[in-house]
Amino acid sequence: MVALIHNGKRAVIAYPAEKADQERVNLLMKNCDRIILAMPWKSIVALGLNRFKFMNGRYIPVDHPDNGGAGRKAEFIRKLVKGEIKNGEITYPGSIFVEEVKDGGVLERPSFGEASLDFARLNGYSGFAVYGFLLNQEGEYASLECARKFAEKEKMEIISIQTIISRRLREEKLVRRAVSAILPTKFYGTFRAVGYSTPLGEIVALVRGDDLKDVPVRIHSECLTGDIFHSLRCDCGEQLEKALKKIDRENRGVLIYMKGHEGRGIGLLNKLMAYKLQEDGKDTVEANLELGFPSDMRSYGIAAQILLDLGVKRVRLMTNNPEKIEELKAYGFDVIREPIEVEPHNENLEYLKTKKEKLGHMLCIND
Repeated sequence: MVALIHNGKRAVIAYPAEKADQERVNLLMKNCDRIILAMPWKSIVALGLNRFKFMNGRYIPVDHPDNGGAGRKAEFIRKLVKGEIKNGEITYPGSIFVEEVKDGGVLERPSFGEASLDFARLNGYSGFAVYGFLLNQEGEYASLECARKFAEKEKMEIISIQTIISRRLREEKLVRRAVSAILPTKFYGTFRAVGYSTPLGEIVALVRGDDLKDVPVRIHSECLTGDIFHSLRCDCGEQLEKALKKIDRENRGVLIYMKGHEGRGIGLLNKLMAYKLQEDGKDTVEANLELGFPSDMRSYGIAAQILLDLGVKRVRLMTNNPEKIEELKAYGFDVIREPIEVEPHNENLEYLKTKKEKLGHMLCIND
């Protein structure tokens, strides 16, 4: 029950966590960069792993205290996902990297962790998976050609993330269109407000125009403090206004207001706690990590499904975030980026610098 999963560029060896044994763990130790244990956030919390800090904003490195060989690691993984590991039986930091993945799998985020999770589920196993990035003989990430040869040699199934996405889109849908109504606004004209029921909650898309094949699109993360109270600590409210003005000028486009994205996915109260930590000297990424969260918990698969439902094909995406671009491309959209920068000021300059330096946002900010 082992597969090689690829995205056209890189590949990982993956299998259900319940099937971790000495042979399979050893396979990753010999051929991959690291051992990654993928699980949804609710499982990380249920297992108490969120009390440890994320490394590089993404992984929680843990292990058994004796940090043993492949057999010991396999036993640790199996017991961990079953909730049979006690607090004293976990070493931090360790060599098994726990990763937060989306419970909706590739339909929520089209990444290797989610694909590994879906592979396990599609084969009848639960919501945990083990994987590692395949390396070549030089210790670099293996090319797709190299990965194919490895899979053939090992008699291993090879599958693309796109294939998993296509299969799940045929068989499942995470969003349901619930209502469509006319919404006149004070400053930005009249929209069609389309309401969706999703795993993230009720989400509204503001739509202008009938032909939506090639339109400006904004996927906007909800931000009560910035969008409603016009907080100066971020650039969210100004981005929202700029996006709505652009759609109004062109008289066509889509703005999706993403519920569940407050504070890069940690929620309103936790965001306020992060604000407090920033007052004490942490930056916006360090504050999320200090609270026990990844640096960014958002994903854009739900938005992608809404765009598909609306008939959008080519996306002129108003964003500074490369993750949005890459995720939409993974769902088959033709994406052109349209920058949506705002003028920095004293209150948000350090915040914007952190987004550029630590989260890779495409911002033109001078030091």
